[in-house]
Amino acid sequence: MGYYHYEVTDFLEDQYFKSWVLAPSRESADFWNNFLLTHPEKAEAVAGAKSLLLGIHAEVEADFPTEGQVTAMLEEIHSRKNAVSRWQMRGLWLRLGASLSAAAAVLLVIGWLRQPNRHDSHVSYEELLSAVEAPLMEQSNTTTAPILLTLPDSSTILLQPKSSVSYRKDFSESTLREVYLSGEAFFTVTKNRRRPFVVYSNELVTKVLGTSFMVKAFKDAKQVEVSVKTGKVSVFPRTDTEVCDGLASPELAGTIITPNQKVLFSREQTQIRKGLVESPEILASAVLPAPLLKFQDMPVSDLLGNIEETYGIDIVYDHRLFGQCLLTASFTTESLYEKMDLICKGIEADFEVVDGKMVVTGRGCN
Repeated sequence: MGYYHYEVTDFLEDQYFKSWVLAPSRESADFWNNFLLTHPEKAEAVAGAKSLLLGIHAEVEADFPTEGQVTAMLEEIHSRKNAVSRWQMRGLWLRLGASLSAAAAVLLVIGWLRQPNRHDSHVSYEELLSAVEAPLMEQSNTTTAPILLTLPDSSTILLQPKSSVSYRKDFSESTLREVYLSGEAFFTVTKNRRRPFVVYSNELVTKVLGTSFMVKAFKDAKQVEVSVKTGKVSVFPRTDTEVCDGLASPELAGTIITPNQKVLFSREQTQIRKGLVESPEILASAVLPAPLLKFQDMPVSDLLGNIEETYGIDIVYDHRLFGQCLLTASFTTESLYEKMDLICKGIEADFEVVDGKMVVTGRGCN
């Protein structure tokens, strides 16, 4: 996946781009400088997105806006958008007007309104249970080995030692399949789009329709971890009332993670950071191509494309710099990270994990 076809709104949503603008590193600076040298036609879109991000970041750092300020910002955004359509301003705004206005609306208004309250206190497992009016069933693992539990809908929970789960006694009849967790557990959920499966763990909510995933949320831990084995998982803080209001919907909102991805939720800052699991695995699927083990004079774009498909992970790189690089090699039992190390050495590049993606940077071989 490359940046050549990105517009302003795409850059604004891209974590690697935002990291470069707000907290640049030597690698990210080299990557984006090379990108602009190679694609000068994208300079205006990059400049517009960068200017918006820096302006928004400065405002957020200065202070959280009042309700009146948010209203005024929204009116200004609509006014600017209408002005663009009426007078067709020249220069950068002529090309970006509507897109920038829409992006500003999303980032300034929704982003601020949904900014988590950093002063919220931690929520314990006991407090979560006390807020449930219906009678509950509780299972605790006081042994030194995992125990397997089966729920009324045939979903299973592999409960780790020193962990507990609770669920409503009317689990089979309730609209939501709700489970409360303290500790660590691996869930294999029977698919049912009409009855979403929801796990409450400290201040984090995990919602699925049918998949397998792990949640680690011990009482005194500073963060909650969720990782995905199969399917698609939605995670969001309890303070995100807009997403919480749609719990019964079959749609997944919040931060979406897929196989081989994980999130770390900071309980102090109420922030979610997406990454990759420690040992990504090849996806088991009859419709996916087999992983390449031996290749000769193969374009890097084909090789990286195969890795993207077999592991379900996006790899971001500049196609013009690396796409036609040729590699000859073979893989045996290497992990994903070891494979990427070997590939990057062959094309004199580096890679890092950003927002659940692998980003390849370097001078290229053209």
